[in-house]
Amino acid sequence: MRTFFESIVAAFSMYSKIPMPQINWSEKNMRFSFVFFPLVGAVIAAILWFLYFVFRNYLLSPAFFAATAVFTTVFLTGGIHLDGYCDTTDALSSHKDREEKLRILKDPHVGAFAVIYTTAILLLQCGAWYQIFMNAHNIAFILVVFILSRSLAGFAVLSFPRARNTGLASTFAGYSSQRAVKAVFIIYIVLCLLIMLYVQILAGGIIIAVVFLTYAWFHFMVKKQFGGITGDLAGFYIVVCETGVLFTAAVMGGIM
Repeated sequence: MRTFFESIVAAFSMYSKIPMPQINWSEKNMRFSFVFFPLVGAVIAAILWFLYFVFRNYLLSPAFFAATAVFTTVFLTGGIHLDGYCDTTDALSSHKDREEKLRILKDPHVGAFAVIYTTAILLLQCGAWYQIFMNAHNIAFILVVFILSRSLAGFAVLSFPRARNTGLASTFAGYSSQRAVKAVFIIYIVLCLLIMLYVQILAGGIIIAVVFLTYAWFHFMVKKQFGGITGDLAGFYIVVCETGVLFTAAVMGGIM
């Protein structure tokens, strides 16, 4: 039980800014900590649902909700996935060879393209949340993406070739009991898909298609551009996947 608790704490300490008790990090509690990575998304989803409920019931501005929702996702994660998105857009925009792109991923400096693309995607998220607030009556199937994106990213870290044997992704993948953790990620993914279809079968089906098209593109891009997965690339996928779902939900809300 203690190892179970410490594994949860390790996952939340690494992938969120939610306050956690101090633990002694060890191979034992790191072994299954990756399993609990999607639960960070579950907490984010629960907080966003609460905010949606409060803003709806107190008739607060949709623009205020949109800005709060975007800030909340960045604040709760400490921007760790957005950092990966920044580094990846810088690397892709360089149009350099594979080794140079991997070097850019490790560079702590922020390039102009990272600033441009990060500003653009945050504006897109904000606009999507505004439209969702205006049109959606049940946002449960949208919020599930915060669990699904992390489950798919985690599965990618364990399944794709690694671009290098250092970094956060390599550390967690190395410590993890891979077969067991993969099985749990598959369970998370299936449950998320079933929830989406149960809540709204048509909208859920469209969003699922968007998620897997995004995943297929990500798999192709990772192998072609970088030769394998890194923690930054996993973070990039989480941001792109969540933004794609928000954008799709916003468009569907306007036409359905």
